[in-house]
Amino acid sequence: MDNQNITETELIERLKSLPLKDVPPDLTSRVMARISQPPTPLLHSIWNYISQTQTISFRPIYAFSVLLLICGAFLIGRFSQPVEQQIATIPPVSTELQPAMIEVPQSAYLVGRGLLQTDGSHEQALAFLKRASMLEPDNPEFAYWEGVGYWANGNLEQERQSYLRGLEINPDSLPLLINLGHNYLSSKNYQDALPIYQRALTIAPEEPDALYNTGLIYRVLGMIDEEINAWRMFLQNNRSGTKAFRALQRLNAYNDFSFRAYDIGLREVIVNQQTLLDDSLPEQFRLNEIESISSMLAENRYLDLEVVTFVENDLEAAQRRAFEIKRLIKNTGKDVSDRVKLSWFDIPERIESTNGESEGILSESILLFSHVPVNFNKETSI
Repeated sequence: MDNQNITETELIERLKSLPLKDVPPDLTSRVMARISQPPTPLLHSIWNYISQTQTISFRPIYAFSVLLLICGAFLIGRFSQPVEQQIATIPPVSTELQPAMIEVPQSAYLVGRGLLQTDGSHEQALAFLKRASMLEPDNPEFAYWEGVGYWANGNLEQERQSYLRGLEINPDSLPLLINLGHNYLSSKNYQDALPIYQRALTIAPEEPDALYNTGLIYRVLGMIDEEINAWRMFLQNNRSGTKAFRALQRLNAYNDFSFRAYDIGLREVIVNQQTLLDDSLPEQFRLNEIESISSMLAENRYLDLEVVTFVENDLEAAQRRAFEIKRLIKNTGKDVSDRVKLSWFDIPERIESTNGESEGILSESILLFSHVPVNFNKETSI
């Protein structure tokens, strides 16, 4: 114990000889406060992250001096007052950040955005997002996220008002238009939702949510021609996922088979059949339609592709169509044409609906499907 006291005494004497300023009188309490304070809450962590600039520089001599200073101050405080008393006298530290404390709109906005990602913090998030909008009411992005905050809290009316205010500032904001359309649609306010989506499509004609939801609205309103056109436009650039296959099913239910689904191996592929049948289009358009199937054949050398063409009362035209499909596959650059088998008929193709209640009759069409060669699954015995 004596050796320990001598060591600490020597350390203090060395600290006194260093060319540093005197130890601040409150340093001990500040050090102990840092040691004893509870873990920082999530809200405080988000605020600290966005409100402080982190700059790190390292000077060995200076860092060593500061370390000795802190250690010495700690030891002095330790011997002059019990630790328990020090902790008991530390003033309480505020751990709750309130929106009214923030005067910089971007800071309130970032805190709100961060809290939106946390379960159970949506009310807090909305409070900060509202604060950002109040501090900067002419910012359409703040209005948008305030609306998202209201949506997260289930307040559709206030959500709508936020989007409308944002659109007054920026009438061509696609995110605001799409979310306002969603808001009207979720409230079954179809007559107001439709022009909002249509307006969004004038800005971004291929916007998938607007295309798909206009199809849904036309369907509810009984506008069949407009609905069919909406499904076609949606499928032109969206061929995968649940929405794509629902759109295809609804389109085919009207006996419109401009787009069809073909079984290739274990996958179902949506193809624009109308493009493959139209010889007047640039070849690149038709190559783009057949590219995915050609790639699947290239990836699996055990797959064969059957191409069946139908042209009513014209066997020669059906044959030309079949060979044209094979030529397109070859022109994709994949070495798979030897696994493409052709058949052609001078009769119309008859297609039953999935429920068996209706039948489509196509005077000119293409049927594509694949299969694994019979001998692929045979076992070899030795």
